[in-house]
Amino acid sequence: MLAVGLAAGVLAACSDDDGIDNRDLDYGYVQFKLYKEASYVAPSDEATQQQMQTRAAKPQLDYLAEASKVRVTLSYGDQTIVQTLTLSSTDSENAEYGIRSGKIKLLTGNYEIVRFTLFDNNDDELYNGNATDPSLTVIPGGLTVHDLTVNVVPRGKVRFTLTKDMSGFTPPTSSTRANISREYIFEEIGKFDVSVKNTETNNIVKFEQLPATFSIHFDDPENTETPEGYQTSTCACDSLLSLQAGNYIVIEYRTYDSDGILLETNNAPVESPFTVEDNRTTDADVPVTLHEADEYMKDHYALYAIWKALHGPEWSYDGENYPVGSNWDFNKDPDLWSYQPGVEVHTNGRIAKIDISGFGFYGPMPKEIGQLTELVELYLGTHNDTNQGFKDPTLDPDQSLTERSRNRMENHRKLLHAMHPATQMSWPCAFALREHGIHTRATELYDQGYTEDQIFEASTGRQLEIRPMDTSHGKLCNGLESLPAEIGNLKKLEYLYIANSAITSLPGNEGEGKEGMQGLESCTDFELYNCPKMTKFPRELALMPKLVAANLSNNRQWEAQDLHDGLTALAEGTSKEYIQMLYLTDNRLEELPASFKNLKRLGLLDLARNNISKLHPLGEDVSIVELVLDHNQIEEIPVDENGKFCNMDDMSSFSVSFNKLKKFPNIFDAETPVTSIDFSYNDLQDYTEEEAAAFKGIYVETLTLAGNPGLTKFPKWFSDTNSEVAYIILRGCGLTEIPEGCFNSKYASRLISLDLTYNRLTKLSEDFTAETLPFLYGLDLSQNAFASFPFEPMTCKGLTVFAIRGQRNDKGERCLREWPTGIYQHTGLRGFYIGSNDLRKIDDTISTAIWTLDISDNPNIVFDASDICYAWKNGAYLLIYDKTQNITNCDEMLE
Repeated sequence: MLAVGLAAGVLAACSDDDGIDNRDLDYGYVQFKLYKEASYVAPSDEATQQQMQTRAAKPQLDYLAEASKVRVTLSYGDQTIVQTLTLSSTDSENAEYGIRSGKIKLLTGNYEIVRFTLFDNNDDELYNGNATDPSLTVIPGGLTVHDLTVNVVPRGKVRFTLTKDMSGFTPPTSSTRANISREYIFEEIGKFDVSVKNTETNNIVKFEQLPATFSIHFDDPENTETPEGYQTSTCACDSLLSLQAGNYIVIEYRTYDSDGILLETNNAPVESPFTVEDNRTTDADVPVTLHEADEYMKDHYALYAIWKALHGPEWSYDGENYPVGSNWDFNKDPDLWSYQPGVEVHTNGRIAKIDISGFGFYGPMPKEIGQLTELVELYLGTHNDTNQGFKDPTLDPDQSLTERSRNRMENHRKLLHAMHPATQMSWPCAFALREHGIHTRATELYDQGYTEDQIFEASTGRQLEIRPMDTSHGKLCNGLESLPAEIGNLKKLEYLYIANSAITSLPGNEGEGKEGMQGLESCTDFELYNCPKMTKFPRELALMPKLVAANLSNNRQWEAQDLHDGLTALAEGTSKEYIQMLYLTDNRLEELPASFKNLKRLGLLDLARNNISKLHPLGEDVSIVELVLDHNQIEEIPVDENGKFCNMDDMSSFSVSFNKLKKFPNIFDAETPVTSIDFSYNDLQDYTEEEAAAFKGIYVETLTLAGNPGLTKFPKWFSDTNSEVAYIILRGCGLTEIPEGCFNSKYASRLISLDLTYNRLTKLSEDFTAETLPFLYGLDLSQNAFASFPFEPMTCKGLTVFAIRGQRNDKGERCLREWPTGIYQHTGLRGFYIGSNDLRKIDDTISTAIWTLDISDNPNIVFDASDICYAWKNGAYLLIYDKTQNITNCDEMLE
């Protein structure tokens, strides 16, 4: 029955215009909200009891969201009202927390709810129910909201988190172990399945492929079993999963890696009960069993043993890679012990790399190091310990081990070049090359930002020492005393560095499991640098089977003969077929062992700063790429019966500077290209006619003969043998003459740069012309004795920079007064340096095309700057001058 007029349906919202109450006070509105009975908070226990007594048995809904409409039967006095209303919520998930009906308009007064019926989307009847509180009052002009409860299956949300079970760390049961496809670390888990059982109904629910997010965090501060600041880790699933209310236990879990590959099935996990309540979220832990016997766990215990043995509590990092004062921290779960500065692991958790350089460790390395059988890199100090700011390219962290192996020679060449900067050409010559986009090792310091004044001693032109300075001999950075023979168990170790250490010896073979250095069958890169307490050369190195690169530098405590004999053993040892790079700088070697001819793969040899006076030819089978013999006592380079010192086919750099060579070594030829040859700062003398006639020539990019005062003539024997040279540095020799014919050879046109500074030249040869030197870009005749300007180079159209600074006669007087009139007509010139002379009035056009001009230190000069003033003021011209000079027509220059 429907009383017409009592229910007027749903109307629009009321309005209140100009303070006038337009509400119809004879009517009010009613809206119903439906809640799940299991989680409904009743107004009072009495109402709950009333509902239980008056409600007849009814069907149970699976989800409240199944209801789309509600039909409510109301009584109003003697009248009955039946109204059907739509139900709504934001989505089906939120419907479980309540849905609301549309509004109905009723006459004010008291009503009784007789019953309500729910319908689905198809208007099929789902459910009949009685109201918990049947009384309903409609207030004048207002809205009454009335709650109805529905018997719905109670459900809650569960959020699973994988935790770690390390109870006892006892070996697992055989069944559990059998279900582990391989050892894995907790962090590897990317997904998991979990099965739970309702302990009341025995129903089992399985959730599959749940994503897991690994995180390390501090333990619950309420956990009294762990110390303050203790760290643990979990793998959390952020998904909220629906479960019927009840008590549950985890009965099985499966773990997978990030690629979905099964790691483990555990059908007997540690019991972990949890309770699900209706419309509440429960956090449930799934304990994943860790096994103390796993190899990665053994590695972690070995780390702790190493830390303790090397006085770890006293460590304090001093370097660039980690915060100053850093130390290892073991206040965390044991499976997290590899999370330490200087430690890296493989994906399976095994220790891959340890670098404790800079931590100040001391003591004997314990035998537990032998547990780390997957270790690939071990750094117990490096030559770079105290060289802040320098990055060793051979240990580039941006390169993988595979890339480092593939790029080994190139990386070591970069290191060698950094350790031994090439003799630099003058700035004008370097400037000329830069203008053509050319960069060589002879210009590298300029490219790094150094200036000519920082590179050379101004009075002599001698190059200053600019190089990264490694730790000086005898200075210790750690107190490592010894290595155990168990280190031989590290069959996969590729890099072993020991440096700046107190170690006294290397371990030998003591039998199975204690093979010492001989057992390092994969070790390719080894360093033993500055270990002053190791008084004897370690012959154990000769037993290492696959050494490729070895740095044995800065061990000046080794006697010359002991070092010679040890290197002989190394060159005759098991690695002789593998050794490619060998550093032996800053030692006391006096004679290069003849056995080095056995090192047929040797490509880089650094013997700088020894006392070598005797070499032996390496022979045709040894093809050196980089050879450094600087700072020794070498007087000659010997050759074998075939006239060879070594195979030059792959030679890049041959440097024997700062020695006692008397003659230019006749060990090259004009057909085999070499990148750089440096015989600077020796005692080279001019060739005799017989020696010049026997010279075989050279084919080199950069030839450096600086600092050889015995060279008084430009080497004409280069031209006579059709030698090919691109850049020549003859700075600081005793040159007084350039013989005719020096520049008329077949390959003279290949000359690009010529540095003849700090000599005693007074003129150039007549064949110094554009025809013979068409591609000469840079010429520096500074600090010579030219009394008249040498115009020969001005015919070279390729000339880009020309310098003739500081000309002095034998009395030390300024001897060059001549300005090259008409120089502005040279269309290719970009830089002209004529400072520190005795120029007077310059009566010539000054071209802005020659945008760098040095006229400084010409005290008597009169210079009209009108041609260049505008360009100078706009930053398009560089004039090097003194404000004390007579500069006219550009007052701004003197401000």
